[in-house]
Amino acid sequence: MAFPSLDRRRFLALTGGTLGAAMANQLIGTSTEARATELDPAPFTLGVASGEPDHESVVLWTRLCTDPFDVETGGMPAQPVPVRWELARDEDFRHVLRSGEVTATPESAHTVHVTAEGLDADRWYWYRFQADGVYSRTGRTRTLPAPGTAADRMRFAFVSCQAWAGGPYPAYRDLATQDVDFVVHLGDYIYETSKGSLEEFRRLYALYKTSPDLREAHARFPFFLTWDDHEVQNNYAADVPGGAGDGRPFLERRANAYQAYYEHLPMRPAQRAVGSDALMYRAVKFGKLAQFNVLDTRQYRSDQALGDGRKEPTGEVYDESRTMTGPEQERWLLDQLDASTARWNVIAQQTIMAAFDYDLGPGQVVNLDQWDGYPAARSRILDHIAKRKPSNPVVLSGDWHTHWVNDLKSDFTDPDSPVIATEFVGTSISSGAGWDNDVRQGLAANPHVKFYNGSYRGYVLCEVTEDRWRSDLRIVLNSRDAASPAYTIASFDVHDGVPGAKRRPDGADGITGRVLDRSTGAPLVNVEVTVTGPDGTPVARTTTAPSGEYVAFAPAGTYEVSANGAGYEPSSGTVTVRRQGPSRVDLRVSRVTAAFARTGRTVPGPQSEATTADIVLGNDMVALAISAGSNDGQLPNVTVGKPRDLAAVGHLDQLDWLNLPYASLAQPRGGSAWQQLTVRTTTVDIVTASGRTAAVRAVGAGTQVPDLEVVTTYTVTHGERWVVAESVFTNRGTAEQSFWVGDVIDHDGLGQRSGVPGTGIVTAGSPADFTPTAPWIGMTGLDGQTYGLVYEDTAFTAYACGIWVMSQRQVTLPPGEALTLRRRIVAADNGGDTDPFAVLDRL
Repeated sequence: MAFPSLDRRRFLALTGGTLGAAMANQLIGTSTEARATELDPAPFTLGVASGEPDHESVVLWTRLCTDPFDVETGGMPAQPVPVRWELARDEDFRHVLRSGEVTATPESAHTVHVTAEGLDADRWYWYRFQADGVYSRTGRTRTLPAPGTAADRMRFAFVSCQAWAGGPYPAYRDLATQDVDFVVHLGDYIYETSKGSLEEFRRLYALYKTSPDLREAHARFPFFLTWDDHEVQNNYAADVPGGAGDGRPFLERRANAYQAYYEHLPMRPAQRAVGSDALMYRAVKFGKLAQFNVLDTRQYRSDQALGDGRKEPTGEVYDESRTMTGPEQERWLLDQLDASTARWNVIAQQTIMAAFDYDLGPGQVVNLDQWDGYPAARSRILDHIAKRKPSNPVVLSGDWHTHWVNDLKSDFTDPDSPVIATEFVGTSISSGAGWDNDVRQGLAANPHVKFYNGSYRGYVLCEVTEDRWRSDLRIVLNSRDAASPAYTIASFDVHDGVPGAKRRPDGADGITGRVLDRSTGAPLVNVEVTVTGPDGTPVARTTTAPSGEYVAFAPAGTYEVSANGAGYEPSSGTVTVRRQGPSRVDLRVSRVTAAFARTGRTVPGPQSEATTADIVLGNDMVALAISAGSNDGQLPNVTVGKPRDLAAVGHLDQLDWLNLPYASLAQPRGGSAWQQLTVRTTTVDIVTASGRTAAVRAVGAGTQVPDLEVVTTYTVTHGERWVVAESVFTNRGTAEQSFWVGDVIDHDGLGQRSGVPGTGIVTAGSPADFTPTAPWIGMTGLDGQTYGLVYEDTAFTAYACGIWVMSQRQVTLPPGEALTLRRRIVAADNGGDTDPFAVLDRL
């Protein structure tokens, strides 16, 4: 019988057309295809796996699938197929210890689960399957040390979040080369689609297992697995769906998802779904060295409060009855911690347990899908740990696609509250982290976060002895490159009897350092650090933490490392990166000593959109980028001459743009009032490049008002935290003209909200009219930075909703006459004031 190979046409058919040709080539290039066919011949195209070992048994898995691109049958006949299996002491199978025959049925997608029993404790074994005269590849697995017996060392990795669209899994390629005893998967093995049929979930597992690097990791190590949400539906809670789905009853979707999960992974019979239910939480003992309490925080949790999302926690959030685990599992966990005699007590679960406040001000904004949305349940667990003191508690978490090291406390609001446990959060295998900047901005309000990095994908590698737990946070440079090199971004130790992780100075690869003020030596936060190759191409970009520290990565070679912070002159240094070990570059930057207007630099921030061809106008307090040619899709053909990026010293850009100015024949109304395409600039010039003041002039015309000339001059003065913008509207025609003028602020940072004096904070989704009691409009977010337009007079009204605010003023210009609209563009640290707009009143 001839079996089909992985050809590109059928590969793209399986992906549903969701991948580009470049990614398809990465995944199934000629060498990869040949290797995959050799290692995993049909009907074993999806590889082999093992899992759930204890001290005397282990589960062996495979699926017969002659054609993984056939989403209905996998190319298999609609009849049972006998499958032989063997387990041996040696890779050559000279000493076969266990063997047998099982039946793969079409009702279970021809998957095979064998529990190999009666094995010796704490040793490695090799296994394989045979069907239709074809052998599978040889897999390697092991048993654990018997409970209560000595174990000198344990090495394992934990992983999570492997969205197929994120890349070809170079993190698994690196993991497969490591020396580990097992792998713990904390969820999001697949990412669901809108279809909730059993056939669709089976298609997704087959698709994910076409990755040769995922199959290699499964073949080399046994896995312990638990699910999160995407195996069913994003952010579902118990029997409450997380989205609209395809119209089928949610518990039917959940039953299909749970069945496909069991079918495609090496799980024990006790974990097989019965309808829409499955028992996933369990304890795993590695001798007397460690006990893992593996949780299921999806199947039994209370629905997310306040409609989910990142919000201010109020009301129902604090309901004592709300739970992440369900009361039965919660009680089971506390009993396991009480009964354990292990040196290290591990809680392996899905979402971040530590508190994290995204708001740098006096308020609080948390992620309601994480333990922050279930504070009473978290307190019951952490208070139990503080009171009963199980030996060396360590929490392992995933979900948020970023690396964290957290101190766990009974009271996160008290910096002096004792540390009672350590949490390691692993970044994703491939899933992106669009919220990276939001977390970075919030770090200053969360001192219990000892390390954070969201720039890279990867996993966590752990080595545990009686005296010490070591976690190496592994990353790959580019998750979309199958051959991407891997590094250790940071390494932490937890010592026996001492809760809290300590960073190892010798444990990191890549480039590290601090950015300091040259005059004072003070560490600088929110400075953008860029690593540039010899050809001038940026290879890495990051920002400094509150400690002034940064971490970046590049392959071995020589690079320029540059620092760019609002209010500071750029600075750079050269570094040679070795293949292993840290390369350090500390940079000292000088405060700007004069106002300037120049091209060739940018306003720092991951949301910055202006290019080096645009003009940055700045001083020691503020930096403003004005488009000299770049275009924003929301302001097509009218972006030139308008501000695109803005940041105060110590902050990053959070501005989308300022639509400054506009000139509309009709009063702007409705949800799209912000999109004023009514002033087009033709020339942008630097008037004064440097000195006590610097200036830029934009000359253009109205697109609706005939013969209307519009000239805006931007001027910055050293020592002031604003840029003065003066727009002159001149009627060059022969007829009187009446029209509306003003400006719009659009702010894209987390927690964006508008401010109008006399009204306060505006958060409504629909715009409304307001009469300001002071001459300003403003916007702010959670980063402690306030944006404002402070006018020379109060002859305007405000029109605002939560995500943008605009000024409106109707004017009439006779022929030859002009109107001057003068305002200050402000970016200022609001000091965490209860009223973030009070800083505008003080100007």
